[in-house]
Parts: sequence; C-alpha cells; structure tokens
Amino acid sequence: MMKLTREDFSMLPAWVGLNERTVSFFEWLTDGEAVPWKCGDSFLIKVRQRKDYFLYTGHGKGCVLEIGENLKFAGMFRWKDCGLYDVKEPLRELLSIPDEFDFPGKAGARKEAEEIANRKAFLLITRDWDAILQEARCEKEQMIPKITRSEIQKQAKEYDQAGKTEEEIRFQPEVPVVQYFSDHCYLLFLDNKEWVAERIARQWVLENVAYISRRRIWYGCIRNEFREIKKEAERRKQRK
Repeated sequence: MMKLTREDFSMLPAWVGLNERTVSFFEWLTDGEAVPWKCGDSFLIKVRQRKDYFLYTGHGKGCVLEIGENLKFAGMFRWKDCGLYDVKEPLRELLSIPDEFDFPGKAGARKEAEEIANRKAFLLITRDWDAILQEARCEKEQMIPKITRSEIQKQAKEYDQAGKTEEEIRFQPEVPVVQYFSDHCYLLFLDNKEWVAERIARQWVLENVAYISRRRIWYGCIRNEFREIKKEAERRKQRK
C-alpha cells in the first residue's frame, strides 16, 4: 500500500488529509488491489468503472464481509482529480468528515446536464428534424394534434396580451434527464459533458417524436394566429 508523504498532501484534495482514516482510505483507493477495506464494524469495497471506482459500504462478521443486499452505494472516486463525488452519509460518517466539507453531487450535475440537453434537443428538432423523422418512422396519425381554431385563437390572444414576441412562441423541449442519469452516466458526464448530454437529448427526441411533432404544430398554428392579430392591430392603427 502506498504511503503518503508531506509533499503528496500538498498536491492532493484537502479531504485526504483530514484525519488518519481519510489518509488510510485514500491509500486503499490507490493501491490497485480489490481487497475490501475494513474500518471499525464496516467494510468498503471499490468496483472499478474503467479507471474510476464506485464505492459501497457493507457489514460483516469479524473479518468476513457479507455480500448481498446490505451493500449500499456510498459514492464515487475519480482518478483524474483524486476527488470524491456523490458522497453518501454513511461514507461521510465512516471517515469522520464534517458536514461543512462539501463534495460535488449527482443532483448538481443532473441540473447542468438538463440545461445542456434541453439546448441540444432544441437544435435537433429545429436543425435535424427531417433526419429525426426518417429515423423514428412514426405513424402520421400520431404526429398531428387534434386542435380547434378557437383554441388557437384563445392562446394567441393570451400571448399577445402578455406582451410575448413571435420568437417566444415555439416549443421548448424539457428533457427529463433524471430518467437517463444513472450513476454510470453521471461518471461519464463528469468527463465529457457535451457528448453525454447530446446522447441523452437524442435518445429522448427519438423516443418522443410523435409528441414533439404535435407540440411543434400546435405552436406553429398559434404563431400564425399571433401574426394575424399583430397585422390586424397594425391595420387598425393605420386607419386612425
């Protein structure tokens, strides 16, 4: 097992040198062995994900780890920055890391992924819509909304009264990233945010082509009616 020197601590994240347990934990993480780490009455195991690790806590009898349902996901370790991510409370308690010591979490990354995925999805349905339609091959009946002129007129008037512009009247995708953002996906996202978010966006668009088509047509009809309202208002203004 690698022993840390004073020079090592100056180049490592601050959590490593918090106490004897965190030092021993880091040495275990970086020793290249798959043996569980025993700490008090608990065990930690590390499961390799390419070059990084998923961490799990477990319990056992004596020096024997019980493998089964008692294993709980505890966090992630990235070799790239020697950082801990998505640290769960059992791991924090096991290592005696104070609450004020913050670690990047999955929720924050998911929010960032949503922002990127929404932008990527918008580009897909505006720039590459024809290619998406060819790939998805949905039935035409599923892609056309059931709408009435009165509904369109009502919505267009509401947009006009709210002071909206024509550019604001369009379908804005909201990709439910949480459905795709597994722990493995999260780890990939940390290394390549744009690529992962684009893959999520593309999968969601392909799975929801009919819905997206209906919403695009809906907003297109409202936009056309909105133009007519503006034109009529301009004509009335000129007649005065």
